[in-house]
Amino acid sequence: MILPYITGGDEGTKPKVDFNFSENIATNINSVLPIPIKVEDEVKSVNLILSGERLQTWSNPSGVLTFNLDTKKYQVGAYALELQITDKKGVQYTEQRLLRILSDIVPEQWTVEIVNTFPHDETSFTQGLSFHNGKLFEGTGDPNQTGSSIVAEIDLKTGKQLRKIGLDATHFGEGIAVIKDEIFQLTWRNGKCFVYDINNLQLTREMTYTGEGWGLTTDGKELIMSDGTERIFFRNPKTFQVTRTIEAYTNVGAIPRLNELEYHDGLIYANVWMSAAIVVIEASTGKVLASIDGKELEKIGRGNGEVLNGIAYNPETNKWYVTGKNWPKLFEVKFNKPIAM
Repeated sequence: MILPYITGGDEGTKPKVDFNFSENIATNINSVLPIPIKVEDEVKSVNLILSGERLQTWSNPSGVLTFNLDTKKYQVGAYALELQITDKKGVQYTEQRLLRILSDIVPEQWTVEIVNTFPHDETSFTQGLSFHNGKLFEGTGDPNQTGSSIVAEIDLKTGKQLRKIGLDATHFGEGIAVIKDEIFQLTWRNGKCFVYDINNLQLTREMTYTGEGWGLTTDGKELIMSDGTERIFFRNPKTFQVTRTIEAYTNVGAIPRLNELEYHDGLIYANVWMSAAIVVIEASTGKVLASIDGKELEKIGRGNGEVLNGIAYNPETNKWYVTGKNWPKLFEVKFNKPIAM
């Protein structure tokens, strides 16, 4: 929650200018939201700001002001609404509220069908799963800090590691993605992305970032990253700089704890940490289009109680694969949409 605060002056001299609604508000995208502002004291000016964008300025205002916000100009997600108030002496004050713009789509409920079952190394704390040129690669984490984080090429039929490279115990490996001849591997709290040559799994470079690293995938041009919240970052694979950000929202709110990711045909498939759900997110907008129930997979596949995590699409066969952390099985699956009535 973003609480009201002031800058300049003090609480005793603060003019009576405020939003004329409760602390947090939400509205669906493609709607027009009236934003009422109540001015009870004389002030020089009031600016209305939306996440850094000035929407309107009123000079010497009084009474109730209203700004009609056309939400179709914005993406779904959370925004800071801010009043910048300047009193007659030139002292500035600030009030804030939180605005959430919700999706206009009710997510469909998809089911998962098991097509085939393969062995999976149940010592692997799966963080990332990815196909490249028909080869399966897996990235793992290291919850016991034993230096067990790896990136490995996996034999799909046997679950055996054909070749691998590991991290030391100070690094916790996270999601992986492949672009051309490079494998990218996130780390959880180290702020590093390691880059390997896919031909020999040798480290070629590393890049840094701020915050946590969770899931990673690619649309073939950019890297797409989660950080354990509802936010998804699109990053330049050469510099790791953020090019844009979306937030995963349904018609009722955000979907946080996004973890392992897979991109296919304009959609991002995301594991939701500590659940059996996979959500399907429109990559261009952040709108959640569907939720896939993976409880049956957990019931059959889980080993020591760890959760569903790991989604991979093989473009050479048009097949989907999923597994979980420390699961003894990896599944080829189909995602089934509801039958139209």
